[in-house]
Amino acid sequence: MEIIVFDLWGDFGHFRVPYTTSSPITFPVPPKTSLYGIIGAILGYDKESYLEKFKKNKWFFAVSLRSPVTKFHIPQNFINTKEVKMFARMPKGKSCRTRINMEFLKDPYFRIYVLSDNIIELKKFKTLVKEHKAAYTPVLGISECIANFKFIGSFDIKEEVGNEFIEINSILPLEDAIEIDFIQPGTKFLKIHMPTELNKNRELMESKDFIIEATARTITAKVKKYIHILELNENIIMI
Repeated sequence: MEIIVFDLWGDFGHFRVPYTTSSPITFPVPPKTSLYGIIGAILGYDKESYLEKFKKNKWFFAVSLRSPVTKFHIPQNFINTKEVKMFARMPKGKSCRTRINMEFLKDPYFRIYVLSDNIIELKKFKTLVKEHKAAYTPVLGISECIANFKFIGSFDIKEEVGNEFIEINSILPLEDAIEIDFIQPGTKFLKIHMPTELNKNRELMESKDFIIEATARTITAKVKKYIHILELNENIIMI
């Protein structure tokens, strides 16, 4: 089986945490559902129907941090479009603007690993990324956060069974972990609950807990199974 590996980065990123209220905060890495959108943009899937293309257990991803997680806030002015019919003419006597602090990732850089049973679309995706082409502009969560990408390679892989501590390069689904070594100098671990599957109406169908090393170091752990990429000397877990 062939895996496609590419790097993805930008000046800013915002992968909105859906269960927040007034102040939008961001996940430290793109959830699987966001990767559906990024891959779909490159392949040219329509934004209204791309989720139908990514059926469960047909596309798999792993995400590796290549730069430390850095967050900051930018005040954003939001306009109540129900009250404002024309932006040039604000209703008098009403406050139609709301200022909200939005949390952003600064200089996010990720390595993305892609597997799929859809061989035709996977080959198409490989060609597009290799030639640095995309049908639609890929973004890191929202349209204001333009993304860049670079083809790393395509590699044959073999699934390994974990029976001892290894260095995991990707984020780690907690359900796949047998034991994690949290006592490592200079490390910073985050436990994040992220969506993994949505239906075509963007309703949550599945979510999981993940362990993330926020300084972009590897995670030392015993896991049930993993994929080793010999040419990159990297161990990853697909979701």
